[in-house]
Amino acid sequence: MQPIENVRSLKDFPCSQCDYRTKRKRNLKYHVKIHHGSIDFKCAHCDYVTTWKPFLKRHMNVRHGSTQFKCEQCDYVTTWRPSLKSHMNCRHGSTQFKCTDCDYVTTDKRNLKSYMNGRHGSTQFKCTDCDYVTKWKTTLKRHINARHGSTQFKCKQCDHVTKDKHYLKKHMNIRHGSTQFKCTDCDYVTKWKTSLKRHMNVRHGSTQFKCEQCDYVTTDKCNLQSHINGRHGSTQFKCTDCDYVTKWRRSLQRHMNVRHGSTQFKCEQCDYVTTDKCNLQSHMNGRHGSTQFKCTDCDYVTKWKTSFKRHMNVRHGSTQFKCEQCDYVTTDKCNLQSHMNGRHGSPQFKCTDCDYVTKWKTCLKAHMNVHHCSTQLKCTHCDYVTKLKATLKRHINIRHGSTQFKCEQCDYVTKDKHNLKRHMNIRHGSTQFKCTDCDYVTTWKPSLKRHMHVHHGSSSTKFICGNCGYVTKCKRYLVEHIKKNHC
Repeated sequence: MQPIENVRSLKDFPCSQCDYRTKRKRNLKYHVKIHHGSIDFKCAHCDYVTTWKPFLKRHMNVRHGSTQFKCEQCDYVTTWRPSLKSHMNCRHGSTQFKCTDCDYVTTDKRNLKSYMNGRHGSTQFKCTDCDYVTKWKTTLKRHINARHGSTQFKCKQCDHVTKDKHYLKKHMNIRHGSTQFKCTDCDYVTKWKTSLKRHMNVRHGSTQFKCEQCDYVTTDKCNLQSHINGRHGSTQFKCTDCDYVTKWRRSLQRHMNVRHGSTQFKCEQCDYVTTDKCNLQSHMNGRHGSTQFKCTDCDYVTKWKTSFKRHMNVRHGSTQFKCEQCDYVTTDKCNLQSHMNGRHGSPQFKCTDCDYVTKWKTCLKAHMNVHHCSTQLKCTHCDYVTKLKATLKRHINIRHGSTQFKCEQCDYVTKDKHNLKRHMNIRHGSTQFKCTDCDYVTTWKPSLKRHMHVHHGSSSTKFICGNCGYVTKCKRYLVEHIKKNHC
């Protein structure tokens, strides 16, 4: 163990011209430059002026840069020295950093350090006030400030108090922020430095980052990196326990938890084992749950409170709702209301453009959209026309959308995010919804709900069409029937 005796004992750096005080020297330097800075750095080629020398240097490279950094082993050219260095490491890097405890190899020293701490790290940072232990110094520092910190940071303009300096800073920017970051090329103003940086790259960025293996071009370095990893990525994350390889760090992490997770939760009553605590809890309730809800009027027993409640209403419900105009009886008040509207209802919804009449407001709305809607929404890419905004949006995504959603576990690709989610649940989903009354199992909660209605629903719970007498146990089927036959 390597305890930290006092994480909070840091030196203060006060501003000599005002009451500003900080624990970081660079923050003080930044403060003096912004609020008291008298030194200006002016561009020799245009009217650009800044109080920051690095900004001037960046401006010179972007707007008037003649200095180029060229790779000696290929045709790669850039105006940024860090970009050349990154290129050399990725494309021609001969220096490799190898893990001393396993076969992990990387060309980035930081990746090796992160890997060593995560996999083989023996150094632990222990809280001196409680039993909290972590491998990360920053995590311990945050824990101490949040749990045991006596230092409080108070807003000078309101009563807001917090133990975290970053939260106070965020509060000041959102509630009372006077500091503004202004674009030097247009009137854009924002309170966030990152927003200004993104604006500069998107709107006025002359620097372009081009993929060396295809025609992809972007003004955002992160986008280029993401593109390279996704399309041409040579960086691979390999499982140290098996042959699994992926381009995505999060996929490897999920694989490790599922396949080789060291923390396992085992059922004490059977052989069920899982790496997810919630899955074990669900298994215990479903398979070995001791809590049971037993009917006092018959032998019905269930582990689910909702199933027990439904059973009582359906089988032994003393409260009955009877129709005053016919012999219809139900234990559900909503069913009686639906029956009254369908069979004996006097309220009618009439179309103002034709003789169409219905007892259902939804049917009238659907009728108006289909037959009398004058507003048409046209696709800007082709001749497709529709009256429904959602339909047009779906058409654009399917026919003209460039965004693709790819399954990380197989080759499935789709332009619709919901389709990918459905595919994941069906093909690779581990979550299952089981019927409490039979052996039916599904990965879809709506499917289980529909199954319960159709196969185990109340015999008196029925949805009746008020126009033709159609009867069903599922409300959705009744709505579809009415739209299809009576709208």
